[in-house]
Amino acid sequence: MRTPVRIDRREFVQALATLAGVAATQGRAAAQATARPLPSDPAVGMREPLAAYFDDLCAWIMGLDVGSNQLKGTKDTATSIFINGNFARVLMASCRITGNQAHLDEALRWGDTFCSIQQRTESSKGGEAGFWPDCGPQGNIYFGDAGTAAHALAALHREAAPERQATYRAAMERMARFVIDGCPHDPQGAGRDATPTWIIRDGNDAGAIGCGYYRGKLSTEPYTIATATTGTAFFSELFAITGDPEYKGIATRAVKWLLRSRNDDGEIPYTLAGQTLDSWPLDTMSYCTEAFIAADRLLDDDALRTALHRELAPSVQWLLAGQNPDGSWGALRSADQQRSPRAVSLLVWALRWIEPKEPVTDAIRRYCAFLLDAKNSKAYGVKELVRTTGFVGLALADMLKPDSTF
Repeated sequence: MRTPVRIDRREFVQALATLAGVAATQGRAAAQATARPLPSDPAVGMREPLAAYFDDLCAWIMGLDVGSNQLKGTKDTATSIFINGNFARVLMASCRITGNQAHLDEALRWGDTFCSIQQRTESSKGGEAGFWPDCGPQGNIYFGDAGTAAHALAALHREAAPERQATYRAAMERMARFVIDGCPHDPQGAGRDATPTWIIRDGNDAGAIGCGYYRGKLSTEPYTIATATTGTAFFSELFAITGDPEYKGIATRAVKWLLRSRNDDGEIPYTLAGQTLDSWPLDTMSYCTEAFIAADRLLDDDALRTALHRELAPSVQWLLAGQNPDGSWGALRSADQQRSPRAVSLLVWALRWIEPKEPVTDAIRRYCAFLLDAKNSKAYGVKELVRTTGFVGLALADMLKPDSTF
């Protein structure tokens, strides 16, 4: 008679979680391999010049040394984790579109560097945690930027070999614990207040995420961008990797807060540190677009998906109404415009579910025509302004191959 093998309950639960994570990762790979085609391709008649434009943009990015997280040839926040993360995602998408392995290798090199510069700390519960300052070791703990960069790392996780995947996942889970469980003391030793969590659990703002530390002070009030990038996009990606229902719950509640915060006309207000500001409407829509698409694709929730499509129809109309006559959005080279190109992806995504489609398709094509005009592209800042260029690359990648940046 064989003696039964006794398995520790904790080990058994961890094994189940690992199997769920493998299944989720395989499911995402299958979904990506069969990315849903757009019912009305906005690139019709422009696909070849747009592909050439995208290839040229990627060649420029390859000269920046993105993998080091210290951009060459620019003094514009060269160590920004969100700018470098966006560039890494563009290069990753380029490989998915064209098969250019050198682009993926550079993107993964950034992922390695990004993991290596994570700062370790402990959570308020005594567990292991980690965070990324926005620009260099003494930068701000700012969940808007950190969420964008961690989203990039999560997307790269799918393209990495198992050993790299383990490193990436460990870094992402340390960040998750930092956001969820907070910290018992100022992790940068600056004497600021600590917090048991940056997630708002109760009241009208339940589901929102705080900023981190803002202007030298702890900031746990709702921050729209952090709720989009960290709360929804990052935790949606982490759920897809791990299958952990805690992460799905955080992402679901965060995106529902974003939907509740919308104005009647579809605009999403920019809320930070307890104040609603009027100067960043396109920036806000750009970052929220990341959240909406991630939730739609990764949370496996049909009811939520239906709600997103229904409730964001006014936001699509708001974006259409605000398009400039030349096909762009925003004031030329403004800070808001530099972060706005990703909002075009809201229109591309909406083609799957919105009616009528013609106005949306027309708006996308007018934006593409704007980009393909060399004078407009230069004035816009492509291959000069690093924020604009990264967001343009993301928008074009998902236009050429739907969902290629997720």
